[in-house]
Amino acid sequence: MQKIVFSLLMTFLSFQAFSQKTSTSTSTNSNISISVSSDDNDYSYNARFDSGKTSAAKSIIQKTLGNPTEATDRTAIWEGKGYSVSVRQGKIEMEMDKDVVTKAFQLKMEDLGDQVSEAIGSQKAPAPPQRPKAPRN
Repeated sequence: MQKIVFSLLMTFLSFQAFSQKTSTSTSTNSNISISVSSDDNDYSYNARFDSGKTSAAKSIIQKTLGNPTEATDRTAIWEGKGYSVSVRQGKIEMEMDKDVVTKAFQLKMEDLGDQVSEAIGSQKAPAPPQRPKAPRN
């Protein structure tokens, strides 16, 4: 009986070790909420904050990514191959497909998330939790 339970446990752990991992972290400070999610294929950053800080955050994004591909009085959108960023009053969403963009661009977007977090009043974007290491057999 112990061998069967042990075998089932090891099989389950093997599936867990080789499955795709997703990390998510959320930080809330007064009127600021930041969520960062990252896995092997995707990265996303979502922030909600006081609308008065929108122009500062938008300015940082514009310095990094250039002029928006689409803009209205209320919304600015940057879209490119493998990424999109949208800014509305009090809200920023960044999405990136890591399979499409370069490693350098991935780092640039993650750094942009940190810069935006600082601009809206948070110390830094929360780091996604570290993945647990696979058990050694």
